[in-house]
Amino acid sequence: MKWMDFIKPVPISFRPEQTLEKAIQDLINHKLPGAPVVTGGRLIGLLLLHEALFAGTCHHGEHKLVSDVMCKEPPLLREGSEPEVPAGNWPLYPVLGSDDLFLGVIYPEELLHHLQQNLFLTRSRNQAILDSTHNGILVINQFGEIMLMNSAAGRLLGVNPLLAVGKVVSDLFPASGLPKVVNTGRAEFGQKIVINGRTLVSNRSPLVCAGQVVGAVAVFQDITELEQISSELQTVQALNQELNAVIESSYDGIMVTDSQGLGIRINPALARLTGLDESHFVGKPIDNLFNSGIFQYESITIKALREGRTVTSVQKVNTGKEVMVTGNPIFDPEGKITRIVTNVRDISELTQLQEQLRESQMMTARYQTELNQVMLERMQRDHVVAKSPVMLKALDIALRVARTDTTVLITGESGSGKEVIARIIHNNSNRLGQGSFIKINCGAIPETLLESELFGYEAGAFTGARKEGKVGLFEAAHKGTLLLDEIGEMPPALQVKLLRVLQEQEIYRIGGTKPIKLDIRVIAATNRNLKDLIREGRFREDLFYRLNVVPIAVPALRERRSDILPLAMHFMEEYNKKFGSYKRFEPQALSLLENYSWPGNVRELENVIERLLVLGNGEVVEQDLVEAQLFKDQERQAAPISINCLLPLREAQELVERELIRLALEEYRTVRGAAKALGVAHSNIVRKSERYRFKDVNTEH
Repeated sequence: MKWMDFIKPVPISFRPEQTLEKAIQDLINHKLPGAPVVTGGRLIGLLLLHEALFAGTCHHGEHKLVSDVMCKEPPLLREGSEPEVPAGNWPLYPVLGSDDLFLGVIYPEELLHHLQQNLFLTRSRNQAILDSTHNGILVINQFGEIMLMNSAAGRLLGVNPLLAVGKVVSDLFPASGLPKVVNTGRAEFGQKIVINGRTLVSNRSPLVCAGQVVGAVAVFQDITELEQISSELQTVQALNQELNAVIESSYDGIMVTDSQGLGIRINPALARLTGLDESHFVGKPIDNLFNSGIFQYESITIKALREGRTVTSVQKVNTGKEVMVTGNPIFDPEGKITRIVTNVRDISELTQLQEQLRESQMMTARYQTELNQVMLERMQRDHVVAKSPVMLKALDIALRVARTDTTVLITGESGSGKEVIARIIHNNSNRLGQGSFIKINCGAIPETLLESELFGYEAGAFTGARKEGKVGLFEAAHKGTLLLDEIGEMPPALQVKLLRVLQEQEIYRIGGTKPIKLDIRVIAATNRNLKDLIREGRFREDLFYRLNVVPIAVPALRERRSDILPLAMHFMEEYNKKFGSYKRFEPQALSLLENYSWPGNVRELENVIERLLVLGNGEVVEQDLVEAQLFKDQERQAAPISINCLLPLREAQELVERELIRLALEEYRTVRGAAKALGVAHSNIVRKSERYRFKDVNTEH
């Protein structure tokens, strides 16, 4: 048990330059009696609430700092030292690690409580040990009063141990002989006494402390149990026969040797494994087997005998089998080795299975590496940027489904990259080079024209039609891939015709009478929830299940934040090439990009990057420009703070602090006005404004 068992983290810590007023408020809010003052992970002091309150009340605390009031030499506890109640009346004790870094604090009341629990547990455990002892134990003090009696003693003496404690032993148990041992200070062994019709053998010894006899202890046993032991001899013999049967029937080889390394017995399994009968083992030194080459390694039996511990090793025997040999020493009451039991197990088959498993794992790893390499090459060829696990999973499904002509339904928010997934499927299929990749937005074409765009029409099919007729997109995509984007916007009348096309793989032009056979792959994409549209009666359920053979969900950009920076750098590189520029982002600007929610997904990110490169001055795109472009169109929320994503708490605090100071300066125009609104000193506003690089700050008071 070390100090580490009691260390508690503190919810707050202070820096020496913090104001005392703010520190007092933090301690009160967290209901803490004090907190450490830490710089660079090292403890430099301890701020106690009662001292801080006194200093704040009597010495104008609003101008004092934590360093003015903190205790610079608090009592310190070290990692690795044994826990004990520290000296002094402190509400908490800081704990330092071996490297002198601050680890946490220990509260003395918790330590005292733990020590009390340990004391109670120790007493209970000792009593349990005594009560579990078969022999009776009776202890008296120098005045002849009973101090302790275990359950066995109470049973043998016919008294309740709890009621006997504190009573004079001579009154309850005159034949105990313990008062005599206290007076003489000499032990008495093998003393027979008769009580309650039973014969007991008692051993009595004085209790000596600091050279003085302070009591006596008696341990006694009912010798009538010896008769029971004798009657149980036949049972022991039966158990011995059973043990012999177990050894003889064991599939593992078993060998027993004495303390001199001479063989005593073996079982048939060992003879089978080694090809030798018991004449080679019994009465022979085990070393002879190894010297003759039966075993090809050091004798495990002799090693266990020499080292006095269990020893295990893998060896080969003369039959060619690989075996695992374990030697277990057996000790007598004096701690001397009396026997070595050696177990020999055939592991040849297990070794073969392990080798096969190892080869299988190596092959799987090689295939996985090759698969990752192929996927990376395909992504580079298709100009795809993805590192997040969710996007890589979607790409993996796309690459696997590309090998077939299965219908695919791609779902995801607008601008998330559904068309990119569709192009990857086409570019990695056998249709690449045979047919075209054609895309049509079902929501961008009026309903009256969508049918003719999809199916085409014959000459003179309707007023205004071309004389030569028109080929529809289904025909144009023959041998290729047709992407039906925004499929949820398709009119219900056309949904019926689309279902027929998917089922029959043929179309009729408007005004035509002959079917046109098609060989196309249809990919549908939508940013709508088609199941909701089905419930509203705006989308056919049978068409949904016909399209939703292999669904691929493209995650929104906010759900794959590890892709934001790689995408931003990719677009930066593309537009630098396009504009002939060499611009780059400062780190704070990249942090803003990474933590933005991107409601427009990848399309919005690409547009913002292009806009930043066009509007930015110089070679560095600064944080202020990025912030202006990301948040210029956002309306102020009704709530004071809106949380769109997770980020480190310290970074979140800085962002909130920066925004609050900016809003206060915009509204009040002066440092004093902003400081009053925020409830801080004006010097704090000046310092923060310089840190956050606010320009044109009016420092008039």
